[in-house]
Amino acid sequence: MNKFRTLVGFTVIMLLTLTATTTAQWATQFATQDDTPNGTGHQTISVGVINDNAFVALVERPGPLVEGNYTLYDDVNYTKDSCIGNYLVGYANATDFTGRIDRIPYGSAATLGLFSKWVSGFDEVPLYRAYKIFATPDSLVYVANNDPDHNILVFKLTPDSVLSTDYRMITGTDDIMGITVDDNGYVYVCAVSGTTSNTKEIKIYKGIKTVGTAWGTTYDDSPIQTIDLPTGVYRGLTTSGDGTQLFVSSMTDGAVYRYAGGPTKGYTKDPGFSFATTLADTIPGTMYDVASWDVGKPLGMAYLKDNNLLFVACSRWLGHLIQTHTLVDACYSYSKIFVLNPKTGARMDSLDIAQYYYNLTGSYTTQLFSDTAHAAGYTSTYDVGFSEKKNMFTQSMYSWVVERWHYTGTLPTVIINSVGKLSAGDPERWALAQNYPNPFNPTTSFRFDVGAASNVTLTVYDALGRQLETIVNQTMQPGSYTATWNALPYSSGVYFYKLQAGSFTETKRMVLMK
Repeated sequence: MNKFRTLVGFTVIMLLTLTATTTAQWATQFATQDDTPNGTGHQTISVGVINDNAFVALVERPGPLVEGNYTLYDDVNYTKDSCIGNYLVGYANATDFTGRIDRIPYGSAATLGLFSKWVSGFDEVPLYRAYKIFATPDSLVYVANNDPDHNILVFKLTPDSVLSTDYRMITGTDDIMGITVDDNGYVYVCAVSGTTSNTKEIKIYKGIKTVGTAWGTTYDDSPIQTIDLPTGVYRGLTTSGDGTQLFVSSMTDGAVYRYAGGPTKGYTKDPGFSFATTLADTIPGTMYDVASWDVGKPLGMAYLKDNNLLFVACSRWLGHLIQTHTLVDACYSYSKIFVLNPKTGARMDSLDIAQYYYNLTGSYTTQLFSDTAHAAGYTSTYDVGFSEKKNMFTQSMYSWVVERWHYTGTLPTVIINSVGKLSAGDPERWALAQNYPNPFNPTTSFRFDVGAASNVTLTVYDALGRQLETIVNQTMQPGSYTATWNALPYSSGVYFYKLQAGSFTETKRMVLMK
């Protein structure tokens, strides 16, 4: 069952917190009907959520499968598929049967050669081999496009269409997929392939509204930060709202990596975070000559900010063509959303979407669109996103459907680190106190004084000087503050913490003793 475990409500740092005493579950509120006039028209690979009533679907239109022209790769080493064009479909006030605001044909024959185009004056870029989009509350839609310049293209959802803006950004020569935007407007994009020759797989750009950026002029700017990833294939990218946590999904390792830091000061990989799919996540009914092909892979991800929960869509990625093995519908019998503790990577729960469909229809390949029940069928969940009301949006690649899910109980909350103001302070007073307790296990608090309004960072380092986490990264007014750090994922040893604001810098030593 797709349920969080029943617990009596309590709050403990880094533990599951439930206020409800009854079992609750995720349930679909609607699924855009796989047919005109409300369907997406073809294979739907990603969804960008603007709010609870508005979203945009990214649709993939494959070309012919001709040997020597397009090559099908396995789902471990796959980097490209047969997609040659994409288009965007906007929705407002969606239900199963209404909400689509664009006129889109339906079916393979009708959509052959159909694609959206970004246009600004005489400048134009067609959507080509795009696999991921990300939408922001101001109705902007960012597309990780794979034209020759591998542009990030920016569109805007209007009441009657999805229109181009004047913004795009050239990212270079590498194919890109993962893309996200934090609450401060910084744009993050990730290459599909991590290689030893490329040390900048993740690139971070200033937001489109930042003065002096190239988003609306030359379209070519240097990233303010980059991250070197291990060799592999990468699919998803998401960040906490404040940008202090960055997550990337590796299809090669079947894992998710966590990076701590910030878009202006850089990131460090968190050695204490651990999540990977295992043989327990094998797709039912499949067995091929390489067993790892049949294990679900982490793809798109979303971070639910208010609750500090990381949602990871795991499915089987085969590009355009579904290849079955021992069962006719085997490839549709697995798609899950894992709910992770974003600090440790521990599995808190999961939503078995394929089983949900089966429970409603008795089949993995049956669709259901009614006033009371909604099932996309043909499970192929590659993406996940959230609205401001904490409703979850997913897509089904091979059902050509977008769904909205609602949790019928109270979602748990993970407490990671916290900061609070103790009192107003005297101007020009700066201080960093010794942490308390010290030694500690696993939490400790830091008291510090801010002497002038400024951006303040409080950062933790290990004994080798590697940045582990940024606990505070925000503008603060003069006063006394306290911040709490939870070191649950880390081993015993010596650590350092540094307060920095303007020209003021102070570092102190602390000991974690487990």
